[in-house]
Amino acid sequence: MPPPALLFDLDNTLLMEDQATFSSVHRACELAHDRAGVEAEALHASVLRIAPEVWRAAPIYAYAEEMGMWWGEGLWGEFRGDAPGLRSLRAFVPGFRREVWRGALAAAAAPDEALATELEAAYVTARRARQPVDTEAERVLDDLGRDHRLALVTNGAPDVQREKLAGTTLAPRFAAIVISAELGIAKPDPRIFDHALRAIGAEREGAVVIGDSLTRDVAGARGAGLRSIWIDRGGESPRPDDAVPDARVTALSQIRSHLAALAPDVASLRGSP
Repeated sequence: MPPPALLFDLDNTLLMEDQATFSSVHRACELAHDRAGVEAEALHASVLRIAPEVWRAAPIYAYAEEMGMWWGEGLWGEFRGDAPGLRSLRAFVPGFRREVWRGALAAAAAPDEALATELEAAYVTARRARQPVDTEAERVLDDLGRDHRLALVTNGAPDVQREKLAGTTLAPRFAAIVISAELGIAKPDPRIFDHALRAIGAEREGAVVIGDSLTRDVAGARGAGLRSIWIDRGGESPRPDDAVPDARVTALSQIRSHLAALAPDVASLRGSP
């Protein structure tokens, strides 16, 4: 029997996507302060207000939301690919970026076309340069990979997610990397987990989904008939209708002990002769 499977999420589970986005926005806003004396915190607040508003109002929003792409990626990603949704996103994002940075400067009482262009480029540079990985991720993946088959199952655009991974050492630790927009199906659709299990030659028995989203990872696992471990990053408060995870952790290093509780016979394989 093959080793049991662990299906990991990427963003805010292994790679700290929100942290990278907000720090990159802050860096661009500090540049605005240095260049033109713009109040950095006020500009930062304007970006965080305007970007999601413009993103949600866009005709591509339904596709982006389904595939798990968000405004933070829209401010830097290229969205390469032949899928109609990716082509539409690729055409949309240049105007989106201009609107966000121009609008944020105007809201901060500092309208400046040239500065908006500079800030747009500064954000792209900062975000591409920084792919912060959870400090426990490499050690935990190496440990769990000794007696499990590991797959990465992430929603998002293929080129964006692979560029994130290229800035880390995570990719070689997985037997397969599954990205929603490559398949045209996304978490919580159970089919994406079935695809990942087939890709790594693993059985459903003993498989566990691990991620930070109750609505995508945990609900998806439940729909697929798999166990789940919720990585609680403090950014999502459970609602009464949310799927309930089989275990909740606040650190990646806690996963091993919960696997033992979920499936003692599986977790003890390391100690078998």
